[in-house]
Amino acid sequence: MVKGMILGIDFSSDYTQMAYLDEKGNPQSLSFGTSDNFLIPTVACYHSKLKEWYAGEEAVNKKAEENCQFYEKLPELSVEKSSGENLERIQSYFSHLLQWAQARGENRKIKNIVITLEEVVPDLLDIITEALSNLGYPAEDIKVISHSESLVYYVLNQNKEIWMNQVYHFHMNSDRFLLRQLKVLHGRGPSMAYVDMEDLTNMISMKTVLEDPQHADELLYQFLEERFQHQVVSGIYLSGDGFYAQDWEKSIRLMCQNRRVFKGNNLMVKGAVYAAKEFFYTPVLENYLISCKGRTRVKVTMEVQYKERDHSIVLSNVGDYWSQAKAKAECIMEMPTKATFVVNDLLNQTKDAFEIDLTGFPKRPPKTTRIEINFRYLSEDQFEVTIRDLGFGELFKSSEMEVRKVYQLKA
Repeated sequence: MVKGMILGIDFSSDYTQMAYLDEKGNPQSLSFGTSDNFLIPTVACYHSKLKEWYAGEEAVNKKAEENCQFYEKLPELSVEKSSGENLERIQSYFSHLLQWAQARGENRKIKNIVITLEEVVPDLLDIITEALSNLGYPAEDIKVISHSESLVYYVLNQNKEIWMNQVYHFHMNSDRFLLRQLKVLHGRGPSMAYVDMEDLTNMISMKTVLEDPQHADELLYQFLEERFQHQVVSGIYLSGDGFYAQDWEKSIRLMCQNRRVFKGNNLMVKGAVYAAKEFFYTPVLENYLISCKGRTRVKVTMEVQYKERDHSIVLSNVGDYWSQAKAKAECIMEMPTKATFVVNDLLNQTKDAFEIDLTGFPKRPPKTTRIEINFRYLSEDQFEVTIRDLGFGELFKSSEMEVRKVYQLKA
């Protein structure tokens, strides 16, 4: 069914996991050393005397040796300052990962890779892309997505009764306690899968779980009891060391009342494999837009008239990566007076319109002003539109005038 290996990698700060798409189109986790060891420490070590890199458990074992420089939490380390050293660490680490994956996949050639990160940030995205390119994997064979997106791909490939209402994903490790909430909205157009993330670390920390587990259980129970009064939840996923450190008896008993509850640490990596299947093999979620942190949450259009009829030019849609959401368009105006744009928030079912004043452009006969529209996001919640006068061929040279509008999305 699948000739080359389609690989998913969960590149998290503490541990990395890998999984592949099997012949039946399902994700299968890769174990290392023993049949139940799926966690690879996300660490690397450079031995200056031997001039060699080590990764995972090998790096941990070399940590105490003389002449070894040890690096941990590689995703976080790599975004502190983009440099050649960071690239070398990431490239060496991924080189080991891919060699291990290929060896455990009966030496099948790795065809496509989807990497999932806690959050996709431009600097880390660039480093990973360059590292894999140096290892022989072109950009078109690689995708990098967030954990929130992995959650979407994983859940939407499960039985629909799990996600017929909201889905909760709780993740607790030594650093953070996170809640991701997935809502699937259906309408006349494409359905939307929306993920909202909430940091609950201030409510319950791993320290509380280890030192006073009953209190931690009571805190989570109270949180759930209040939320369930206002939200209908049909599925709950639990992951991270925090949910293996104690039983959470009272909270889990409440969760299991008319809800499907699952516990495991391979959700994100399997979601990456489902995403790889969607991107590179057999898409089944083509009619879904994904909106989550790192992706755009509104549709932005420019309103124009063509042959005396109203039309819209789409500059950005819901679900684009904000750092890559750019557009350029040209049009000829009847008279350069104003340009109108519409921001459509599909999640909240609201629309907002704004105008850019063009009356400062040179006065010319009708339909002899050509303009260029450049659109780009400045951050996840802010974009800019720049309109430049292009003139009209040899008749009217460009004035080089331009106007710029920065738009702040509403919370």
